[in-house]
Amino acid sequence: MSSGPKTQTFPKRDPNFPDPEGLKQIQEGLLGKVMEGLETYDPAGWKKASEITDRAQEAQLGLIDRLPGALDRNDSILDEMLGVVRTGEVPTAFTDRINSAVTKDLQGGMGNMLNSLGNRGVLNSSITSQGVSRLGQQAADAYNKNYLNAFNSVINGYAQGLQGAQGNAQTLVSGANALGSIPSQAYEGATAALMPAFNMWKHWRSSYDGREDYDRVVSGGGGGCVTGDTLVTLSTGEDIPVSKLGDSAHIMAWDFEKGEATEGPLTAFYKSVSDDGYDVIRVCFEDGTDIGVIREHLFFDVAEGQFVAVNKDNLDFVGHAFAKVVDGKVVPVEVTDIRFDGKAQASYAPQVRGHLNFLAGGFITGNHGQLGLCNRFEFDVDRMRYDPVKKTEDLERYGTLGYIYLESVITKEFFDANRCREFSVAFGKELLTLDEFKVYLKWYNDCFFE
Repeated sequence: MSSGPKTQTFPKRDPNFPDPEGLKQIQEGLLGKVMEGLETYDPAGWKKASEITDRAQEAQLGLIDRLPGALDRNDSILDEMLGVVRTGEVPTAFTDRINSAVTKDLQGGMGNMLNSLGNRGVLNSSITSQGVSRLGQQAADAYNKNYLNAFNSVINGYAQGLQGAQGNAQTLVSGANALGSIPSQAYEGATAALMPAFNMWKHWRSSYDGREDYDRVVSGGGGGCVTGDTLVTLSTGEDIPVSKLGDSAHIMAWDFEKGEATEGPLTAFYKSVSDDGYDVIRVCFEDGTDIGVIREHLFFDVAEGQFVAVNKDNLDFVGHAFAKVVDGKVVPVEVTDIRFDGKAQASYAPQVRGHLNFLAGGFITGNHGQLGLCNRFEFDVDRMRYDPVKKTEDLERYGTLGYIYLESVITKEFFDANRCREFSVAFGKELLTLDEFKVYLKWYNDCFFE
């Protein structure tokens, strides 16, 4: 493969052939509805939405301006509260009230004691000293008790103040957020009358009239991969023949980094035609699925634990189980027959960005010429993903590939999007040489989208 085939553009429909009269009527009807929607639109709604937006933004700024004060109040209360907790000292006003209450109780207790002793005729210095001592102890106990109650009251008061300050700040934030959603709602309301016309316009643009009229196809190329009747799965879950696949479609693949089904856009789509036709190898499975292979196509062999290549020199796979994705899970499906099955005029090889595989008939498959790249890392078959430990070891051993080695054949965007830096492992393991890979890229150069 020293030089690649030439890519030609073929019309998907004849641009010189006039559109059917019915299609013209549909187009004119859609355009008429679009114009009706534009003509009935009242631009005054836009001005009203602008006024509502200005008021909402002004109110929002007012709430935001108050937020620093609320946060300062919160910090001040918290600082005071922490000061009481750390020192154990309550404010002077509290201690003054405690002292007043204890003094009053002490005076009352002293009077009662003296009156009681006097009435009993036993008032002397010894007895009064004992009584005063008891009163002093009672006063100390009362003071300690009242101080503890005061301390708890102060802490509870601070806690309530802190909660209130935080609630105030939260209210300001919630109010500002609510005001922030008003502009979008106002403008949505102002443009609501335009939406039917806009949706009509989108449908018109996505109709057959707005589609690409030409297709890039390799004429007289060597062919490769699958026949046009092979089903591919779109990101929507719909299965369509690969011959009907558009260049802008997103299709399903298997993510061997995460061990799950994924979807992605096409980064390349190789399509070739031949007047002489291509030999077809028909791979049949126990579930009734069959896939037409042209030249070579890769399948994930569950028993082998890696991708294998089906081609005219490698057909001994009857009884093997290939990996198929069913309801998001991988199940092994046995190959029941492989045979040559006539000719096909066209072949197709879609490539999903970031992945060296796509789902063909539900099976995890890869394009011809990519076997060494697909098998560059060892697989954890139970989880259907790369073995993370061995992958790390491979990258440490072989390093990564710099873009400088491929800048003559692909763009930096293509290099990054398709993880080409990891291909160094395939080269290091001698599964593929860098020169062979460059030839491969040049062969498909006109089929790349990036």
